[in-house]
Amino acid sequence: MTERLPLFIITGFLGSGKTTLLQQLLRKPSTGTTGVVVNEFGEVGLDHRLLVHAKEHLELVEGGCICCARRQDIGEAIHDLVRRAQREGGNPLARAVIETTGLADPSPVVSALGRDPWMRAHVRLGRVICVLDAVNGLASIAAHGEALRQLAVADTVVVTKMDMGRAAEWGDLVSAVRSVTPDARILDAHAPDFDLEQVFAAEDGVTPLHGSGFRAEDTTHAANWTSFVMHRDGALDWPAFTLWLSALLHAHGSRIVRVKGLLRTTTSPAPLVIHGVQHVVHPPRHLRPEDDDGQPGYLVFITNGIGRREIEESLDRFLDRVRHPGARIIGTAAVVARERAKA
Repeated sequence: MTERLPLFIITGFLGSGKTTLLQQLLRKPSTGTTGVVVNEFGEVGLDHRLLVHAKEHLELVEGGCICCARRQDIGEAIHDLVRRAQREGGNPLARAVIETTGLADPSPVVSALGRDPWMRAHVRLGRVICVLDAVNGLASIAAHGEALRQLAVADTVVVTKMDMGRAAEWGDLVSAVRSVTPDARILDAHAPDFDLEQVFAAEDGVTPLHGSGFRAEDTTHAANWTSFVMHRDGALDWPAFTLWLSALLHAHGSRIVRVKGLLRTTTSPAPLVIHGVQHVVHPPRHLRPEDDDGQPGYLVFITNGIGRREIEESLDRFLDRVRHPGARIIGTAAVVARERAKA
């Protein structure tokens, strides 16, 4: 296999319709061959019996939740999928999909892709897809921290059950999603133009944030959750920014659920797309020229217990120190150490 295998994570609260969405994918021959990792809470898995269209590529992880102590098993399952794809040669996998349990926090799985050397070399993150139930989804987000975290990490939200009489209004669902993850794509699974192949396309995409369509102020939820967008005019000093972000996540990674954005930098004419979950930042990607609409850079933060002002002031302070000649004499390590103490 000459290219890294795209990995898609399907998450969503109990009963949201994750398995149904995955079944629809597996029944479409035009989408290519999909390797599946099913995670279930409990000793014996059952849902994998439904995924008959991927039987030869199915790996079942039982006995625990992906968000807990089973990350090693997940890595081993993906490793086996990649080996099978390499052995088959003429029928390689188009993608791998992890379906998490309805109680799982997908953050550790995303983080594992950046920490494991083998995974970094052979697997790349495609999308994190959160399935949101139009009937019970709003209540789940309000009542369960697990549902909120699943939504916070996602870059694509697929809304199910919009065809049911008790479904929430579309505008209310969109507002709820935007308040948690402002940059997510929101798709209606029952819309005539819903394209499942595009949801699971191999290309890892970026959804540009058009500043006029998103509020800059903080949106606060239960348990000190906050989401906000930081717009950055002009070109950032890329080496300095990466040092600052590393220091910030080292000190506060457990409180920063996700950071994602598009940045214009001093080192590249093309904007850079960044994506980090908790302590791990995945390799940045250059935006293709045809996808560059010329908008200013921005950063989306989803946090728990740390606010917009703290983060924004920390970045401005760090960049000022690096620009100051005295800071350069002190050295990068000392600047980072100071920021870790202050952030």
